[in-house]
Amino acid sequence: MHRHGLPSTMDIRDTQKVLLPGPPTPASRKSNVPNFSRILTINAKGSDSPVKKRNKPEQAVMRNPSKLPTVKRWDAQSHKSADWDGLRRDQELWQQDGDCLVHLYGQGKSKRGASFKTSYALVEAMVGASFLNRYMASDSTSCNESLDGTTPSTLSTHAEYELFIPAPDDALREEAYCWHITTRNFFAYIANKPLVGSKLGKTFIDLLERMELFCSDKTSNLQDFLSYAREQGYSKFINRPDYALAFLNFAEKFRLKDLWIDAFAHCVGMNDQLDLSADFSDVSKVTKALITRSYLEMDLHLGRVSKALRNFLEDELAPTHLGLPAPARNHLDRFRSFLHSYYVNKFGYWPPETGHIMDKSLLRSMHQEFQMLYNYLVDGESSPSRLLTGGICVVQNVDAFNSRHKYEPLPHSCPLLPDYHSLEYRTSSQKGLRSLRLTSKSNKADQSVTARAALSAATNKIPSSSA
Repeated sequence: MHRHGLPSTMDIRDTQKVLLPGPPTPASRKSNVPNFSRILTINAKGSDSPVKKRNKPEQAVMRNPSKLPTVKRWDAQSHKSADWDGLRRDQELWQQDGDCLVHLYGQGKSKRGASFKTSYALVEAMVGASFLNRYMASDSTSCNESLDGTTPSTLSTHAEYELFIPAPDDALREEAYCWHITTRNFFAYIANKPLVGSKLGKTFIDLLERMELFCSDKTSNLQDFLSYAREQGYSKFINRPDYALAFLNFAEKFRLKDLWIDAFAHCVGMNDQLDLSADFSDVSKVTKALITRSYLEMDLHLGRVSKALRNFLEDELAPTHLGLPAPARNHLDRFRSFLHSYYVNKFGYWPPETGHIMDKSLLRSMHQEFQMLYNYLVDGESSPSRLLTGGICVVQNVDAFNSRHKYEPLPHSCPLLPDYHSLEYRTSSQKGLRSLRLTSKSNKADQSVTARAALSAATNKIPSSSA
């Protein structure tokens, strides 16, 4: 039974047959669906004898040609993609002063005219001799006809050279269309113009494979393509799930590890947007599972980080986890109070009233600020061997903290120390910590100014730019 309950043997052109529902049978009496399987006969016009049923072979149902895929123009510079239908005459690839016409059919097979007009010198410098021998026009006469074969129009098609690049003879309609799209993209690559295609990842793959075919003499096709993609802006993945997915599929196809990792990391961060991209359907099941797992791990990690930043690691740096003596812990508490006051002044309140995970822009801002603070105070010449001197080492506690949370340690763990010889130090032999004490109370104010100057000197100041 076919669609709408029509029998497969019915000839819709036979106008002498009338379809009527047959009487209900015991098996179908309870069903409300009429039986259209009986074909009744009627008398032919002007005859008392009924028209006999003719046995005809089953007719194949004619179907509409397959719809060609929707093609978009991927403009990474403007961060826009729009529907594109310019294969017959691509104005973007029509160079008015060009001397080479490109036809998307075999020589003598059509009169619809060229689709592109470019510089022959650019083509010759890019492709090999085999390409020119195969697709160059067989005669040297110049072309001087318009798009429809009539007299030239304002967009002159006069050129000294002609290329005829047909699709393979055995290509189906959709395959031939995709072939021509990739041919168009090859000349867009030569002219440094944006690409077009239904899926950006497949467009990348097809273009590189076409470069290997047309430029078979070159060994740098991959690097040339990546340079072109960077210049066009396709390798900028931030907030661009289409580009990240496209290069994820591209890197997986050609086994490019570093590119795959970069694209994969961005896909994990944009996991909630991936299913909106047409390229997502081309991602392998294994890679999709890896993206989902990494996204969940990232979500848990960001939740822990957000919780820790709300009270500036008060729980993580508690005495039960960090064995600091009282003076060092007092310094830690004062630094935490300083951070709290700083962010209250900046935002008006702290902690922020957000959900389980802090806003991405807030986390990015805090990361930049702590990175700047680290660069401001760090002793770039410090090393672990220089720090392990007497008593309990604070660095050992920091290393234990990093190991417990599986954090990668910073290259230098020690800050710059003030160099002030007039200060008297009181050293605890058991704790190995030093505290400052002014030598004379009479000149306390002067000593305080001097101490502040010494602390200020123990920083990596950024030189102010001259006006």
